[in-house]
Amino acid sequence: WHFVGKSDAVVRARVMIEEHPWDRIDGHAFVRAGSEKRLATVTCTKDGAWVVGGLTDLVVLKSAGSEFWGYPRDRYTTLPETKDRILATAVTARWRYGGTQNDWGRSFGEARRLLLEAFAKKHSLSLQQTLYAMGEAALKAIPEIVEIRMSMPNKHHFVVDLSPFGLTNENEVFYAADRPYGLIEGTVMRDDAPDAGLAWG
Repeated sequence: WHFVGKSDAVVRARVMIEEHPWDRIDGHAFVRAGSEKRLATVTCTKDGAWVVGGLTDLVVLKSAGSEFWGYPRDRYTTLPETKDRILATAVTARWRYGGTQNDWGRSFGEARRLLLEAFAKKHSLSLQQTLYAMGEAALKAIPEIVEIRMSMPNKHHFVVDLSPFGLTNENEVFYAADRPYGLIEGTVMRDDAPDAGLAWG
């Protein structure tokens, strides 16, 4: 109504809204409902077999409990330092099993739960620290997993400048930027993990 009612030049307006449903993990942390895919890769030869499980497109967001500051800066640095930010990413995690005799459904469900719990509950000083905490949580609790590899793009959310409208924005209204962003990747592995063999390709 705002555009149609305020301007003679506008005779029609249509607003289309797309909603992405979110489920609360804990406190200020959320997971996007229905976006993820479960992964499995099995490699076999005459000499052995290797199993890798995982998930991709696990979209998560924390609206509190995250900061990023004190990092090296140069004249090309555009990301502002902050002690209060939204942390969002789309997790791809692949984990290598130490054997081939496992309860695959149970270990997948437990790994997913532990990844989400670590993301939600660990105060984040950086996405790198969060990635490590998530991988460590899975390895500590699931003995059959010997290595976990994760890829997590930093999905930045920035405060909207409402001053042109005479309004202040106290970290309440944000917009999601799609570029530029960091792609954070890391591996967490047990010290006594057996050789990966052909597990990764």
